[in-house]
Amino acid sequence: MQQVPSIDQAREARRAAHWEERQRRQVEARGDAGRADAWWDRARAICKANPELWNDLARTLENWAGRQDSSNGA
Repeated sequence: MQQVPSIDQAREARRAAHWEERQRRQVEARGDAGRADAWWDRARAICKANPELWNDLARTLENWAGRQDSSNGA
């Protein structure tokens, strides 16, 4: 007998499918910039659901920008 997914499982599956489709469309339209936009949108959605994560996201971006600044001579 096939097990019916729970409401939470179905919701997560829809969310994942939506995210994958959105990312595919963004990449198709804008290439790597679209991929970055899609990830930024996803990060904001996660932080909106859990505001305590904004600081972690900010530090991650700060570290990334610092690495790019120093490696590109900016």
